[in-house]
This record gives sequence, structure tokens and C-alpha cells, in this order.
Amino acid sequence: ASSRPLSGGSAKTSMKLGMTFPSSSSSSTFLWLSVVFLLVVLFSSARVNAETEEKGKLPKSPEQLAEWIVTDFPQASACVLLLHSKGQSGCFGEISKVPLRYFSSASADEDESKPSVVIVRENEVAAFFEKLADESETSFVKGLKGALIVRSGDGSSDDEGRAPPHFSPAARFPHANFAPYANKKYAWNPMGLDLIKTDRALPPMYVLGEKESEDFRKVGQWNERKGYKYPQYVADLNTQMLASKDKNSFECLDKSNCLPLGGYSVLSTLPSTQTQSQYAAEKKGDAPKECVLVLAQTGNSNVFHGLNKGAESSLSGLIASAAAYEVIAKAFAASSASAPKRNLLFGFVGNEGYGLAGSRRMVHALNSNANAVGKCSWDDVSYVVEVGSVGLAREAKDFFLHMTSDSQPSNASVFDFFQTAAKNSEGGIAVHEPSGTPGIPPSSLMSFQDVVLDGDQEVKKSIPGSVFTDFNQTLRNKYLSSYMDDGKNVNMPSILAASELIARALYMVAHNSSAEPLDIDRKSLNATVYGLAECLFTSDPGMQCSLVQQVTDSYLSDVSLYPGVMPFPIKNEQNPNDKTDFVRFVWNFLATRSEGLPKLDELADAVPCNYPSGKLKCPGKNEVCARWRSKEKGSNGRCVNATVEYVPAWSQLLTYDIQSGKWNVNGTADTIEDEIWTESYWPVYTPSASVYLTEGYAYEMVLFFAGLGSTLVWFGLMRRANSHIAKQMKQW
Repeated sequence: ASSRPLSGGSAKTSMKLGMTFPSSSSSSTFLWLSVVFLLVVLFSSARVNAETEEKGKLPKSPEQLAEWIVTDFPQASACVLLLHSKGQSGCFGEISKVPLRYFSSASADEDESKPSVVIVRENEVAAFFEKLADESETSFVKGLKGALIVRSGDGSSDDEGRAPPHFSPAARFPHANFAPYANKKYAWNPMGLDLIKTDRALPPMYVLGEKESEDFRKVGQWNERKGYKYPQYVADLNTQMLASKDKNSFECLDKSNCLPLGGYSVLSTLPSTQTQSQYAAEKKGDAPKECVLVLAQTGNSNVFHGLNKGAESSLSGLIASAAAYEVIAKAFAASSASAPKRNLLFGFVGNEGYGLAGSRRMVHALNSNANAVGKCSWDDVSYVVEVGSVGLAREAKDFFLHMTSDSQPSNASVFDFFQTAAKNSEGGIAVHEPSGTPGIPPSSLMSFQDVVLDGDQEVKKSIPGSVFTDFNQTLRNKYLSSYMDDGKNVNMPSILAASELIARALYMVAHNSSAEPLDIDRKSLNATVYGLAECLFTSDPGMQCSLVQQVTDSYLSDVSLYPGVMPFPIKNEQNPNDKTDFVRFVWNFLATRSEGLPKLDELADAVPCNYPSGKLKCPGKNEVCARWRSKEKGSNGRCVNATVEYVPAWSQLLTYDIQSGKWNVNGTADTIEDEIWTESYWPVYTPSASVYLTEGYAYEMVLFFAGLGSTLVWFGLMRRANSHIAKQMKQW
């Protein structure tokens, strides 16, 4: 271009010449970088085209394209970090861009230490956790960065759709440290992997929802077809926990990095106060002082807490006991009934999966005579009957009564009552005395053995008792403490048979006579047992069933026996507002059945009240306000005569300091027997899991440097162009 100022039309031509690139070498560099960048973009487009071929159609929007490439799992259930008095348990960690591989492929690889997130088909779950629990598998454990468990959900008969024959993360002898006998290595649960109470945490793990699992299979199949070579799907898993560096519960509580597991038990006494008053008015006998404690567990442990149902291990016994409670309440209230010689104190014990915390706290409550539970204190309880797992009896008719060895006369009479009850029940039910076992199985009853009262280590007392189960020497439940113990593994006729037998036997125990007849409406019993199973075993209707909704406000579908955490204790333990929907349902179910009304609809005519709290209180001294969903508008509760209450299910050694806002433990790890389970806090948006399609590291480096080079060249060229233009403008 000319260095002289031009005039007229020549000025426009001169400006065009001034805008040309000042250097042929710079243009060449930019051209080559542009070619490289274009090739990278075209290669990326090819990957997108490959993905659209998988879908069979083109994406309609950028959002849909993102959904095809990135997959989140909002319904997945995570394994999170728990701590106890001796160490850590559960999972924590954070990983990014770790390749996904099928567990079968990772196990077959010669180099198992290669970092990967394994995709575990449901039929491989047991094998995966067995390998994870095997301390000799150091190479596999080193390479394992996380796991995604794909559920079958469709009940298909192919290998991938079948559940494993067994999968139990629990120990071979759960709660062995509380056993009242020396043989603590007996294998009640032979297939147990001992992954609940460990001294080490596991990497991030998730169980996908059934719909998520169906969509996710294509991701695993993509990587498998590609031979686990890029481009492939990788995973970002985040279960970061604030207590990850704390050694045990004592340390994390002191640093306020965790909260104790809590929950509540529910207790109710039969006959009700109203029925006892009726006995006195009709001169049938005085109110009994002696109590027989009837236990069923409402707490369960699980590696994946969001799927903590415990259908066979806990809910089967709860359903049988609750149905028996309803039958016995009606029998006690009948006009022809005679007064029993013993009270029946039903206890539905929470938080049992974590160190038998609920039953150990109940022992403490019973020993506090000033605050007797259900009008019964420790000295009033003469015997304990626990209803264990009853959903898998052989041919739905063979049951076993495991008894303590400290009181043969009591055991003999109770066993006779159960055998008589079996003979009076339909279906050829039989009750057997176990053989070849060291003592009572893992149960809440263990908490009532060798109890130290009043702090005197030399004085230990026990309450004789028995555990009614569907097994003899080993558990029939092959999925103890597993998410697969979900109700599909339970035999309903077994629970129905158990409920009838328990009702008959307990009625005899209460009257201390096998001659006392019990008339059972089998149609009504059948409706209660199957109704409770529909509510507690299924997702649809689940907790939205009419039986639950009649007495409880709940928006949940699946029930969970995970106890949850206790931010702080409330002053009024009977306030239902801090209880879970499930615990409130148990309380209201017992309260509304306590009077033994022939038809439950009669409650609609009872005195109204405001539930859970309000201005409208119950006028009667022995009345409580139970939730009742009336067809008419107005008060949402009804006054019922019932002795029913909540009892805390966390260790009595835990105390809360209001000033510091912290929980403390009265003791040390070496001096206390309670396990003090806690759950770690976690950051916002944790846990989270996502997978997405990506290229390899080398490809990303090429893309990065190509983009960086192009940017730098553009920057240089623009500076030179601006400088050249400025120079030309000065010559105008």
C-alpha cells in the first residue's frame, strides 16, 4: 500500500489493501492449526453421529443431545459413611472421569489394578462383594474406584435378570458381642460377608433405580462393544463425607462432623386401661401386675440405607405381631372374656440393626422404675417373647422356639403353650425346639441377658425368654441386611400362619392357662396380614395404602427401616412431630386397635381431637389422641383408650449439650459396650452420580492445545492487524 495520503475513491481501495495479513508465515501457521482444529471437531462430530445411530434418530435439541451423552441418577441409593465406637463403616470418596467396566470384565482382566468403576449386574452382586470383602484381593481393591449396581427389576429369567441365590452384607454372627454365651463364632448367617460393621470405609457405590438401570444398560454395552477403549463412558461419583478423616464416633461427634443414629421404639400394653376397668366393674379380677414383654424389630441395617426394608428379617415379625395384637385386643374386650393374669407389653423396637441400640435403651427405660414403660418396670417383666423372622417357614408350617437356658420352668410352660396353639391352628402347623445351637439366635432378647443394673458390675440380671422364628440352626433369609430383602423373598402364608399361632400362644401366656379358648376371625386376620404386607412390602401402593392413610399422614411410597439421625433430643418424647412416618403409623395402628373394637369404623363416633397437637385435647385421663382420617371435615383425630408410647432408640450414654450444640458420649471406646453409631455430614449436592461419553486423555490434550494454539495465533494476528491499521490511519 502507498505511504502517501490518497483522495477520492482511491482511499477505499487503499483501506482494503491495508487490511490484508501482514505475514505469509503467520497465515501458514494459522492455516495448519485451523486444519488440526477442524479435524478434531469433525472427529467429535463422528462420535456424536455414532451416538445418534445408537438412538436411531437425531437429537431435536441441545438439551436432548446432552441427555444422550450425560446421564444422572437421581433415584440411585448411595452407600454413605457411618462411624461407630471402633471405627468407620460405609462409603466415602470422590472420583472423576473413571472408565466404566463390567465387573465380569474387570475380574477377567490380568491387570485388576487398572482404575475403573465397575458395573455390577444384579446376578453378580454377591460375587462382587465377596471379592471386595476378601482381604487377599489387594489388586482388585486397589483398582476399584467405585461401583454402580444395575437392578433387574423386570423379573426376567436370563442370567442378568436373576437375583443371586444369596447376598448378605451382615456378619456370620450378627451382634455376636452381645451374645450371652461363649461361642461367638457360631455361623447363624453362613453367607454373611461382615460388611456392616467394618474398620474401613469402601469406595463410592450406588444401587440404581429400576428405570435408571434399564436405561443404563446401553451405557455398559457401549463400552463393552468398544473393547473398553476411547471414546467410552466414564463416571463421576461423589460421596464426600465431612467425617472421612475421623477415626470413630467419639472423634466425629467432638468435631461436629456427624450425628448419632436415633429413631424410636413403640410400646403398647394389653389389656387397655378401659378393658381393665371393665374387668373390675364386672368383678372378673383385678388388674394384673406381672408383665410379659412381646418384642418385634422395626430396625434393620443395610449398606444402602435408602433401600433398608428388611422384609424377612424385621417386617415379617412386625406384621405377625401387629396382627396378633389386634386379635388379642378384640378377645380381651369381648364380654365373655375373663381377666388375664399377666399384661402383654408389646414392644416394636427401632434401631436394632446398629448395635441393638433400641432394645438396650428399652432395658434402661424398664430399669427406671420412676418412669415405667407401659405400666411395667424391669421387676414386673417375668418373661420375654420375641417374634423374629417368620416369613420363610418350611411349607409355611414349621416354626422354632429358641429359649434361654436360665429358667427351665418358664420355658417349659411357654413351649407347651406354643405347641397347644399350633395344634389349635389350621394347616398342620408345628413348633419345634431347636437342636445343635449354642443358645438364642441374634435378637433383641440378647439385650435382656446379663444386664448390669444400678452400675454394679458384680450384679447381673437376666429375664428369661424365647425367640419365635422360621429357622433352626441357621437363618433361612439369604439376603440379611441386603436391599434384596425387599418382600419378594417372603412367603405370605408363612406370616399368616405365624400370626395365628402367636395370637393363640400369647393369649394362653396372658391367662397362664392352655384351657383358655381364643376365637379368631380368620377372614379379618387374613385381611390385616395381607393389608399390612401390601403397605410395607410394596412400592405401589406402599405407604399410600388405605390401611396406612387411615391413621397416618404420609407422602412416602416405600417404607424404610433406617433409623435416621438425631439433630437434638426434643423435650417431649411423646410429640409425634419428630418421628418418621413409619414409626407414627405403628403408634397409631396400635392406638386405634387397643380397645378391641369389633369394627374399626366405630372410631368415627369417638370424641374428636386435634392430632398431632392442637387446642382440642382428649378429656379422659387414660385417653390419647390418635390420627383418624374422617370422611367429614373437622378434627383429624379421635380419642382412644390406649396405653401406647414412644421410647427413644439411641444409647442412654449419649447426652446433648444445649450450650455447645453437640452430642457427647459418657465413656470411652474402651469402657463402653454400646456401639454408638453415627452418620457423617456431607456437603451440598452430595451424594451424586453421573456418567458421560468422553474421548481419551491424549485426544483431550490435542483438542486443548489446538484450541490454545488457535487462540494465540488469532490474538497475535489481531494485534498485528490492529497495529498495521493504526499505522495506515496515521498516514491519512
